[in-house]
Amino acid sequence: MHNQIIVDPSIKLEHIGNIFEIISRVPEFAEKNAQVSAIEVLPGGLTNFNFKVTIDNENYALRVAGPGTNEYLDRPAEKYNAQIMSDIGINAPIIYYDEVYGHQICKYIEGKTMHIPDFKDSYEYLSKAAKVFRKYHTCGRSFKTDFDPLKETYAYLKILKENNAELYEGSEQMLEYVERIKEAFKKHPQELAPCHNDPLCENWLADEEDNLWLIDWEYAGNNQPMFDLGALAIEADLNSEKERFLLKEYYGRDITEKEYGLLIINRFLCDYLWTFWAILQIVTGKSHDDYWPYGLNRFNRAMELVNNGSLDKALDEFK
Repeated sequence: MHNQIIVDPSIKLEHIGNIFEIISRVPEFAEKNAQVSAIEVLPGGLTNFNFKVTIDNENYALRVAGPGTNEYLDRPAEKYNAQIMSDIGINAPIIYYDEVYGHQICKYIEGKTMHIPDFKDSYEYLSKAAKVFRKYHTCGRSFKTDFDPLKETYAYLKILKENNAELYEGSEQMLEYVERIKEAFKKHPQELAPCHNDPLCENWLADEEDNLWLIDWEYAGNNQPMFDLGALAIEADLNSEKERFLLKEYYGRDITEKEYGLLIINRFLCDYLWTFWAILQIVTGKSHDDYWPYGLNRFNRAMELVNNGSLDKALDEFK
């Protein structure tokens, strides 16, 4: 009897081929002639393609890396960093990782993918996320590479300049504030810790016991921890009260205005980074209609912190 495979009809033939090729590279699957019975699309992912694949009645999360992503992402570093997070129970267990292109197979976490309302409207999940952040920030391990949002964006800007890429109107003012932040951090250096650097809501999974997992470590690197908290504050659209709650749960105590100011600075840096990342995607061949509005939203949100005085107030704490 032939093995019948249920495949989501929206999946491209190219990706179906990729999926089977990736599975064939896993020794434990090849040795036992493992059988695929279902493939479906997983939500999320701007640069990669994610699928839930059932192999011998076990579910796995399989990532087909986006074309060209290995040109600006350090895939060997991701493999190393993600394995550390799997070892301490933060990331899903890794079954296979292609450190050339970034294809990956992990154990599938049964439960649900998180979305903005899960954090925006729930103190419980915010508290759990804060504790996950704290666990890996203080785990005592070090990632293979550093992730400096300032250096990363300068690298993006170099490529954009070489390609005469169009920038958003007002980018000069944004870059002036970046120089002020650089000076503030020179005077007040921040300790580095293992950071995810892209903890958008859909990168969090709640398992059947309601424990939180954080996946997709392709931008991971040693960074100042507050970048992670600032990124989640942005992605979950937290108001100032929820931001302060997140910080209080993270530190396990009342917070200072300087600590809150550091969150605001990192909110700005996060949107600044992804603003120019979006234009980079266009330069590397992605859809202008998809990525230009995405980057513009990031740009406008970052500049709102300038326009409402929040960033100036935060930087005043670091004089």
